[in-house]
Amino acid sequence: MKSIGNTVSDVATYKLSPLARKDLEGIWCYSWERWSKDQADRYYSQIVAALHGLANGSREGKPLIGFKTGYLSLSCGSHFISYARRKNAVEVIRILHQRTNIGRHL
Repeated sequence: MKSIGNTVSDVATYKLSPLARKDLEGIWCYSWERWSKDQADRYYSQIVAALHGLANGSREGKPLIGFKTGYLSLSCGSHFISYARRKNAVEVIRILHQRTNIGRHL
């Protein structure tokens, strides 16, 4: 599996919560078992690119209504990246499949 980073650049960063890191690892493993290592790597790269976009401001999610104030969600492939903007970084809370009941996991 690829290394899971946290830093996008010297200026824009994202930080994965322990659960988000576990989610990303699980997504890669599931994709590898279900399809192939190449597909797992491609999908992983797609999610990481979305994280980079959140950190550098080129991507923006929508507010998660009914959850903690400031929580946002960005769709990426079959998953939702739940996050919050902090002063110096994007805090990635969870990366959950679109069929997951988000309310039960945030």
